[in-house]
Amino acid sequence: MHLNVGISPGDFPPNGIIFNKTDSVQDCDTPSFWNRTSNASPTVADCQQITQNIAGGGTWYVLGIAGQRQLVQYGTCAFGVTVFIPRGVLLTKIGNQDIINRINTSIDKFASNGLVGAEGLMECEDILSADGYRDDPVDWGIYHT
Repeated sequence: MHLNVGISPGDFPPNGIIFNKTDSVQDCDTPSFWNRTSNASPTVADCQQITQNIAGGGTWYVLGIAGQRQLVQYGTCAFGVTVFIPRGVLLTKIGNQDIINRINTSIDKFASNGLVGAEGLMECEDILSADGYRDDPVDWGIYHT
């Protein structure tokens, strides 16, 4: 079966992620934030560079299979997600603004000595699910590469 985005589940590479260049978009809401900043955290500067690198737009389609998926990285900083699949979700969307907002808010709340680390939960739009539900729980994190 083909999705309305022009891809099918069989099109996914082994990492379970397809990037689609789009306008700037936000597909997730209701985020929570937990401080994970430590001496082993990535630098604020590298995390800020991620936000600049993806500011032009984009959507990450993440196949709903077990495991953490790194979406972007620069230098010491990475942003990744784990999509929970309690309702048979096949595909979840993460927009560039979702990543930018999580990084910027984490820096504002938790940066210390030029380092930042954070994680949280957010609800993101799905493409296909067994029950047609539109918001899927996603664990996100900012961590050292």
